[in-house]
Amino acid sequence: MKNNFFGIFFAIFAAVGTLFCAIGFFSWSADQTIKRNGIKTTGTVVSFSSSSKGGRAPVISFMTQSGESRTYYSSTYSSPPSYDEGENVTLWYLPNDPDEVVLSGLDSWLLPGIFGGMGLVFGAIGYGGFIWRWRRKRLNDWLRLHGQIIMADVVDVRYNTSLSVGGKHPWMIIAQYFEPQSQKVYSYESDNIWFNPAPFMSPGQKVTVRVSPKDYGVYEVDTSFLPKQGN
Repeated sequence: MKNNFFGIFFAIFAAVGTLFCAIGFFSWSADQTIKRNGIKTTGTVVSFSSSSKGGRAPVISFMTQSGESRTYYSSTYSSPPSYDEGENVTLWYLPNDPDEVVLSGLDSWLLPGIFGGMGLVFGAIGYGGFIWRWRRKRLNDWLRLHGQIIMADVVDVRYNTSLSVGGKHPWMIIAQYFEPQSQKVYSYESDNIWFNPAPFMSPGQKVTVRVSPKDYGVYEVDTSFLPKQGN
């Protein structure tokens, strides 16, 4: 389960982001349909309805083309309210269904904007995570075929405190390699390991690291010598 944590995490965010973007799009599309096929007129703010949290939404009175008086109750609550009482407001309504109304301003873009914005945030995390995993896999596949193998000294085994799943942190193997030609020391971190690898390592242990021949900072630490996790 822990090994699949990121896949599940990114899948949930991608699904929620897609759903929110779809809701935002269909809400915007429905409003545009009313604007495109409806009748444009002017209404007047006659009162306000209040929410339990103190927000206020305008109540609009307007006349249809047939001379019928209609009242529209906006569901967009804000504090302070987006209109003043007595203010004239541009609106569109469907001639065959005058209850289908779109107001100009905040009322017409708030719902699409909220769901669209949240969808973009969730989608960026979810799909961005999938892209990162895909690029990481491609890099590791390339390193296994074309990478240069070096043997790095294990200098530490510690928790990765930047990640927690179920209140537990994974382990990482930290290794170093001294490159004699450049006289530089390179540090390498393994992928997350969900059990303590120290009991399966000997004093003075070296680990295989595959690096790009052109950049020793592009690497993959080989942990295949460790046993497979059972749960």
